[in-house]
Amino acid sequence: MPKGDGLPRGVKVIIGFHVVSFVLWLFGQTGAVVSYDTVAEWGLQAPRALSDPVIVEVNRAIGLADTLVMFPLFAVAVIGLLRKRFSGAVASWLVFGMTLYWPTVFWCSQYLYGQAGITYQPTTPEAVILPAVMMGIALWGSWYLARNRHLFR
Repeated sequence: MPKGDGLPRGVKVIIGFHVVSFVLWLFGQTGAVVSYDTVAEWGLQAPRALSDPVIVEVNRAIGLADTLVMFPLFAVAVIGLLRKRFSGAVASWLVFGMTLYWPTVFWCSQYLYGQAGITYQPTTPEAVILPAVMMGIALWGSWYLARNRHLFR
């Protein structure tokens, strides 16, 4: 890259966030499809013993859907941002949208499982704090890319 063509720090932070998120999705979601119990031992899925069997299979189905949808989006986002393409910003917004959506689904499901008397893993402080931080980064990243969309061609 010629001098002066470097990426702004905010874009680098967003790329880093996408890479870390990709790794977490790979282990937590794709891993759950392949070996649910192993991923649950790592703390990335609810243990089978603490969950209704239907919830385990729904989690596995979500993991497969996440793999099919999110991995291409992560790739387009990271490569596009590195190349300063508007498609990278668009893919980032889609990834950020999912980053806002999945914790909301998780928290709502925990609430409704309890109301319905369904067996589920109790919500820990980490299960509230980490997704909330990720949601904050997603909101900031969406705002940052919108404010700096002139950087992308």
